[in-house]
Amino acid sequence: MTLNARFRGLIRKPKPETPPSLTKLLAAIRPSDGEDSVTLRDILARIGTRSFAATLLVLGLLMVSPLSAIPFLPSLVAVVILLIAGQALIGRHHLWLPDVIMRRSISASKLARALDSLERPAAWIDAHRSGRWTALTQQPISLLAYLVIIAVALTWPPLSLVPFSTTLSAVGLSLLAAGQTLRDGIFVMLGYTYLGLLVTGVSVALMRVF
Repeated sequence: MTLNARFRGLIRKPKPETPPSLTKLLAAIRPSDGEDSVTLRDILARIGTRSFAATLLVLGLLMVSPLSAIPFLPSLVAVVILLIAGQALIGRHHLWLPDVIMRRSISASKLARALDSLERPAAWIDAHRSGRWTALTQQPISLLAYLVIIAVALTWPPLSLVPFSTTLSAVGLSLLAAGQTLRDGIFVMLGYTYLGLLVTGVSVALMRVF
């Protein structure tokens, strides 16, 4: 090997980390046999405390699942999402949540059923990931996605008393988080478009009522 070749090998940039597949991400948080409940600390440990977007994606998808019908759960998830997205905005490298929130748990059987309902959507997203328009997933443009995610989460506490009322907006939140997690700008644009249409539809409906 020549000296130039060795020098090039020393300065060669490492390959960027491959974004995780959504199906593998959901599989990582699936309860093990014998588990009665799973805490938020358990879920974060399986996802990784550096994976802000992936954590937001998992939480968003869980609110798309039948778990969104559990009273007050959307409010709790909204608080967690606000804390996570806020820390992503200010540039923290490791996720922190209060211990009182980290100790909150969910039935392992309910979590497993929710994950079962998400298998097909997750497989669809993995099959259609394109890796295009990555600029939308990089700072500073990506900060807009986190601001929109915060705006969506703020609407959940008032709606938490109505079963499944958060599901529609959770779809848009999940698309934005999926785009950031998979580094795929197509899903980011889908999220913006979906939420824009949702806001327009709700506004028109309210205008007709009032």
